[in-house]
Amino acid sequence: MTATAEGGRSPRLWIVCPMLQDTESFLRVRTEVAANCVGAGYGLPHRYVVVDDSAGTDPEVARLRGFPEVTVLTPPFTLGHQRAIVFGLRYVVPDVRDDDVVVTMDSDGQDQPADVPRLVHTLLTTGTPLTLALRSKRTEPLTFRLMYVCFRVMFRLLTGTTVRSGNLAAQRGASLVATIDHPSFDLCYSSTLLALRRPTTTVPCARGDRFAGASRMSRFALIAHGMRMLLPFSEAIAVRMLVLAGASLVALTAFLTLLGFGVFGDASTAAVLAPSIGLAVVFLAAFSAFVVLFSSFSQASAIAMKGTVVPPAVRDVGVREVSASGNG
Repeated sequence: MTATAEGGRSPRLWIVCPMLQDTESFLRVRTEVAANCVGAGYGLPHRYVVVDDSAGTDPEVARLRGFPEVTVLTPPFTLGHQRAIVFGLRYVVPDVRDDDVVVTMDSDGQDQPADVPRLVHTLLTTGTPLTLALRSKRTEPLTFRLMYVCFRVMFRLLTGTTVRSGNLAAQRGASLVATIDHPSFDLCYSSTLLALRRPTTTVPCARGDRFAGASRMSRFALIAHGMRMLLPFSEAIAVRMLVLAGASLVALTAFLTLLGFGVFGDASTAAVLAPSIGLAVVFLAAFSAFVVLFSSFSQASAIAMKGTVVPPAVRDVGVREVSASGNG
């Protein structure tokens, strides 16, 4: 079963991967994605875009030069895996046709190559513009999984949205072209896919193990990534925090009024309650201020990324090792 576009032309499959010193893993990802797609009947022309997030300091990336279907992009500085994906997507947009399929995935093997044809199949048969991998199983250590559960609960409370997806996604070329310039993508790719609320289908996909090497994602980096995931929902968070802070202020005012009328009777009871309510109000105010500060900083970073582009002069055909330049 080979997918055919309008006019009998086969759509192309673009695989966009951020990579940080994971050449060995990507080589296996490349081989297994192609094998699984062919095995599933999707013999699409495959093109790989790898964003070298080492900013050109990893000599192993040179091993990819021998593959004509692989393009390596080298940003002038490390972007982080979320913005590296967006950097790669914005590079391919001028060449993407409406009927093409664009897949984003990690280069280390944790986004399993066997899931790519499943996402492609769902995208092509359902007619939706976007298909997300829904994490059904994770293989990380217990500490990480507990942190992830806490993060999901916090994310739901702050945004009203449930998050169970990551970078593994497939979308139609027309949908990518229409949305990729949205400024929220410069903040966080994976959560912006949710924030835009496009018609979406999901495919249960278990998280795999790394093909080689060890993860470079520290706990600090994970927490920072979690904070960035909140940013595309900053408006919803601000509204919820405003409502909660207002309700807390009303509760504090009511408490102090009742306290003045001696409703609580025993002064010791009031002495216990007053600090607790006061601290709650202070916490909400401080958290609101933190959200505003973090959002402002990230928005500034997003604006800076706008100048980080691949010069049109280097857009050629075949094997490409291109370096980006910009004023960010």
